[in-house]
Amino acid sequence: MPSMVDSLFDQYDRGGMTRRHLVQALAALVLPARMLAQDAAPAPAPLVPGLGVNHIGLTVSDVEQSFVFYQKLFGVTKGWPATSTGPGIHLDLPSGYISVDSVPEKKGVITHFSIAIDHIDQDSSKALADKINSALPDAKARAAFQANDGVSTVNLVDPDGIHVQISPKNGR
Repeated sequence: MPSMVDSLFDQYDRGGMTRRHLVQALAALVLPARMLAQDAAPAPAPLVPGLGVNHIGLTVSDVEQSFVFYQKLFGVTKGWPATSTGPGIHLDLPSGYISVDSVPEKKGVITHFSIAIDHIDQDSSKALADKINSALPDAKARAAFQANDGVSTVNLVDPDGIHVQISPKNGR
């Protein structure tokens, strides 16, 4: 920091900047960024206030091998089945989970990620899907009810075709 301040004063002494520019530069070094950005336009309110990542879905070649790996790496525990049929399982973390399913020909693919919101049920998921489609028609949002865990979600795609899911924060 002293070298930056010295450099500013050197520029001022050589006539490379005005006193006003010197004061502005010194202020920029010490004022918090939020104070400097007070005149910036506020960010628009999001369509859906996200709270954090709820889970991520992966396809793997061997569900049990992936469980052992993530158990050693993160301390996950085996959760409920990922689907009503098939070998997939949820690997539980203290907050969120990793959903793994065996699809050998597509191993190593992130199938989707899910963002947690405060609340969503069957009625609100339909309204939320409509709201998203109104503002972002290419997202192709649709309400869904997952029978394997009894949770309502909204599923959509981003501009690159990545599958995004919106789930309740306390849902599986």
